[in-house]
Amino acid sequence: MISFIILNYNNATLSLKCVASIKQYIPQESYEVIIVDNGSRPDDYQQLCEGLQGLDRCQLLRKEVNTGFGTGNMVGASMAQGQFLCFLNNDVLLVEDCVTPLCRYMQKHTDVGCMTPVQQKVDGRRSRSFRQDSGFWHELVGDSVRERLFPKHFPPRDIILKVSDQPVSVMQINGSFMLFDANKFWAIGGFDTSIFLYYEEYDLAKRLHLRGWHCMVHPKYTFLHVHDASTSSMRRLTLKENFVSKIYTYRKYHGTLPSLCFQGLITLKLLFKPKKWYILPVSLSGKVMRHSMRYRAGGGRG
Repeated sequence: MISFIILNYNNATLSLKCVASIKQYIPQESYEVIIVDNGSRPDDYQQLCEGLQGLDRCQLLRKEVNTGFGTGNMVGASMAQGQFLCFLNNDVLLVEDCVTPLCRYMQKHTDVGCMTPVQQKVDGRRSRSFRQDSGFWHELVGDSVRERLFPKHFPPRDIILKVSDQPVSVMQINGSFMLFDANKFWAIGGFDTSIFLYYEEYDLAKRLHLRGWHCMVHPKYTFLHVHDASTSSMRRLTLKENFVSKIYTYRKYHGTLPSLCFQGLITLKLLFKPKKWYILPVSLSGKVMRHSMRYRAGGGRG
């Protein structure tokens, strides 16, 4: 069985559309849906309750406070009964059964820990559904340079999307659609709940690779990612949170000197971007987690 886990945060309309797409394309006997409401407004939560009323194989869990993406997903995962855990952003829509074939592939290939189909935009274009390692060299030269210089180690994303129809092993997949073997997910400890938002997929991929398990993208199958818009004030908060998580996760896997160099590089880049100087307190901080949205009113992705 496949357990779909979806977070809702003040957007019941999108969450209900996501659930409807699952019901449309996934064989009913093979799945369950767990929605975790991550501290939404009362009216949004009420809309979600009404929309889910009477639906089989679907349960709703309510958290009074938004404690972040990873924590919310862990609440849902702790209730899941499936052999596979599929974490979906609520702005994802299935356009085919892109899950069952991936589950079959993972059953046959026990060295695979996590998979995703290819992300498709609303205009029909395919989007890059995986990233190279999000570390020092990514910050220094970006992914495209590494893909041109070392294509065997860093598979060129655009070429894979165009010409390949076979699964490809990658450094990390995007967080909007993550399908895990449940045993492997729990073996690496699941989401790091210290991370409020962003870089969860980087952190999970690191721990999978340390156990010898691959992350893979399957270009033959697709899903639609709507990308819900946010207000400009929320974009500032989430961009700042992105830097909090970026520095935290890098420190987690590297020593003191590499982490100081990484943080210094981020600060240097920010100095050339005056519009982002509000992020400097994060990049200069010795205790970046104090700047997290976890300690502010409001919420994040979900």
